[in-house]
Amino acid sequence: MFSTGHDAANRAVFARFGPDNAKVVGIALHAGKKITDKIIKGAKMHP
Repeated sequence: MFSTGHDAANRAVFARFGPDNAKVVGIALHAGKKITDKIIKGAKMHP
């Protein structure tokens, strides 16, 4: 998964797993710094 930038292929790989079996290891945000800071305020960050 994610070996290419092809969104549809990446989604197809992820669709093979149910929500209980999917291993989500991160999220991506695309916003201005001020908005992003509000979203992640208080979140525990991995060192």
